[in-house]
Amino acid sequence: MAGMYGNSDDRCAACGEMLSGAYYALIDRPERYCARCIATRPRCAACGAPIGDQYWQLHDGRLHCPACHQVAIYDPDVARAVFDETVAAVAAHLGMTLNVGVAFRLVDAPTLAALRAEGRSASPEDERTLGLYQRRGHVRVIYMLYGLPRLAFRTTVAHEYAHAWQAERCPLLRDEELREGHAEWVAYHHLLALGCTRAAERMLIAHHPYRPALERVLALERQLGVKGVITYMTRAE
Repeated sequence: MAGMYGNSDDRCAACGEMLSGAYYALIDRPERYCARCIATRPRCAACGAPIGDQYWQLHDGRLHCPACHQVAIYDPDVARAVFDETVAAVAAHLGMTLNVGVAFRLVDAPTLAALRAEGRSASPEDERTLGLYQRRGHVRVIYMLYGLPRLAFRTTVAHEYAHAWQAERCPLLRDEELREGHAEWVAYHHLLALGCTRAAERMLIAHHPYRPALERVLALERQLGVKGVITYMTRAE
């Protein structure tokens, strides 16, 4: 998300022109951008920064800036390892284990969009889909978008794993806000467990459609504690 700051003598990170007057920067990023590049240049699919002369184009058309390309996960073996680490961490820190495991698939943007269109449950239409949990008969799968930066990948895996856990532990749950709020709560706690407190704090101030749902579950946590939230979920409908 871009923010506007005061005057600077630096150059725009996208076009290289000297900055004069107001400029823009992304939260927790040192690069600065002129208003023209913010308004006219294509954006990095991962962080939203204006694309400069150096960038990477993925086969499904997404563009990555150098910073996101450096930490993005493209290799299926690496993705599988990070997926397993994330699932194990969530299970250990929150006690959210599954009796039946969940499979993992790394897919591109068109495939993920097609899978989402087939499903009955989906994130808000104005949100980019980064991951998806689906159950087809006895097969349970978490689909993840390839090329996500590592931290975004882990956060999304934690969110989707929560939906897999909900499907097994609270299958009668129909409260969509509670479902998504709990999934965001799991991702939030995973960030805290990783020591990524600034990323976790951003979830509490981000302009995201799931933020009110997250706040609802955090309010439950203040009343019931972490274990109490897990128990509450297993009894919710």
